[in-house]
Amino acid sequence: MLAACTAVYPLLAQQAPAPVPAPSERQRVEGTLKATIRMSVAKIVTSALDKPSTVGNFGPLISQLLAPDGPVDIDYTIAGDQTRAEVRGRLATLPKGSVVLQKMGDAAIRAVIPGNKTWYEIPANQNLGVLLAAPDVTIEPTPEKATIAGQRAERFRFRQTLRVPLPEGTTLPPDFPKEIELSGDLWSTDAYAGTGYAGVFKTLQAFAAIPGVEALTAGGRFPLKIALRSSIMPGYEIRSEVTAIGPVTPDASLFAVPNDYQKVQPPGGGE
Repeated sequence: MLAACTAVYPLLAQQAPAPVPAPSERQRVEGTLKATIRMSVAKIVTSALDKPSTVGNFGPLISQLLAPDGPVDIDYTIAGDQTRAEVRGRLATLPKGSVVLQKMGDAAIRAVIPGNKTWYEIPANQNLGVLLAAPDVTIEPTPEKATIAGQRAERFRFRQTLRVPLPEGTTLPPDFPKEIELSGDLWSTDAYAGTGYAGVFKTLQAFAAIPGVEALTAGGRFPLKIALRSSIMPGYEIRSEVTAIGPVTPDASLFAVPNDYQKVQPPGGGE
């Protein structure tokens, strides 16, 4: 959720893409899932009793950096350990129309920019979500149920504590928090249980800079709607909601970088 920190933790790129299989060699990938998730940052009403943050309100900044043009729809395709995310709007550092490719266990995540036929990589272990380490998470069930994108969902309340990493040689103001408290509401379903579906949220955690989201897939449940709040952005919440979900059978080539795309440095120059 600290989209502003993407400027503090620039990303690197190193590896070459896997070649696109020739049409005669392409295999149909069975047992897959396609989901459309809408990301947004919304203003909310807060209580006058809420304790203000000692570092100010990052809500307006996060809103501009995460979704500068408003809500963003992302089309995810999951095929086993591979995930493809087509971003239909501007999301964090990604231009409109970008495609993010990730394979669980790979050392890098690839960002493909069709507009200029380029692509770049970031190390999977150096994105902000990983740098903030595994959060302490508490999830409590509620009796509330709902139907979201045609699926029955149960509501949970959650709290998370994220430990902010301090790069070597960096000095922060004395009142800068070493931990960030998050809270919110989660609606999830067991209709798509399984650790493989957590890949969607690994991608969100890496590119949308929403650390801790992957932890909400604990128990194999699939989050259909998340509303996330923090004291460092009073009056705002980050929302993600599945608007469509169902099985699909994509071509394996969707998970590879096209051969005629040129590799470039990621935003920040890879320093």
